[in-house]
Amino acid sequence: MAQLAVRNIRKTFDRTEVLRGVDLEIAHGEFISLVGPSGCGKSTLLRIIAGLERQSEGAVVIEARDVSGVKASRRDLAMVFQSYALYPHLSVFDNIAVPLRMRRLNAWQRLPLAAWVVPGTRRIQREIRADVERAADLLGLTELLARRPGQLSGGQRQRVAVGRAIVRQPKAFLLDEPLSNLDAKLRVHMRAEIAQLHRRLGATFIYVTHDQAEAMTMSDRIAVMMAGNIVQVGTPDEIYNRPQDIRVAEFIGSPKINILPGRVDADGRVRVLGLALDQRLDVPSGTPIQVGIRPEALRPATVADGAWRGTVSHVENLGSEVFVHAAVGGFDAPVLCRLEPGEARTLGVGSPVTLVPKPAMPSFFDAEGRRLGARPVAYRQVVNG
Repeated sequence: MAQLAVRNIRKTFDRTEVLRGVDLEIAHGEFISLVGPSGCGKSTLLRIIAGLERQSEGAVVIEARDVSGVKASRRDLAMVFQSYALYPHLSVFDNIAVPLRMRRLNAWQRLPLAAWVVPGTRRIQREIRADVERAADLLGLTELLARRPGQLSGGQRQRVAVGRAIVRQPKAFLLDEPLSNLDAKLRVHMRAEIAQLHRRLGATFIYVTHDQAEAMTMSDRIAVMMAGNIVQVGTPDEIYNRPQDIRVAEFIGSPKINILPGRVDADGRVRVLGLALDQRLDVPSGTPIQVGIRPEALRPATVADGAWRGTVSHVENLGSEVFVHAAVGGFDAPVLCRLEPGEARTLGVGSPVTLVPKPAMPSFFDAEGRRLGARPVAYRQVVNG
């Protein structure tokens, strides 16, 4: 296990600045995900941590030791790649055993007849076999040790790649979009397996993904990256419910959050598309703001008063839930609402709908996309008592 930190990491390719002063602290045994859109720099940051890429500025620190100038092979980190990087001509056993043989056996001991000639070789080979079998048992690969990668499914190949990392007993595991080549059903299964593996090993995991569902379901904390910077670090709950930047709010969550134009009345109360919300902001009257309301925080209203009137423009029925897109007067983009099947039974394309926000606190952002703090209307009334 490792406590790992990156400090003011910058990386420039030619004249393009890919990382712009990234700072991040990772605790012992933590599962942290680096998540963000393609091109935000998350894989580059992981490769710099691994030692596969050299930063332009900054430092990588592992257990209080600056390893910025240390080769990848000497950082004691294990990396699992998107492509699995398995040797097609070797068996599963030999693929997992490769890092142990390279580390424990010298050049003479790796020769075919070394076990009969070089003292101590057979003992080391027995230890390697025991370590490989333990890792295979942990990952459910025992029955597959004699097979070659070409005889395995995508999920089995992924487990072999993870097993090759486990046997090294590294200070930290670095995983670079390891599930992106799998189909949707297998991705769901494998992310549960990786989360369970992390709990069993108690090791430090740094996981790169552009899939927010992977980050939300597996991580202790999430670092959201945008344009070469870490915009916010927090638990999945904090990232989802209290985004500090409008870009985080828009990236995290499926379906996407509704961002609606709002303004602040003379008494500080927030008004969105003509509807007064139950929150106040301490900003000047008339200040334009942006209001983020999650689709599940909207519900159909039985009366039009105190609600947004609209027309259903599209319906997505997923069985367990229904996404209703509504064209609301005064707003160009559709407002998205997530409903239970029973709530949406009477709603079809072209039908009228009235929507009202649930009591859950929306997210408020200023014109630059920074989060604004809000208070319930009742709080201001009590103070004025």
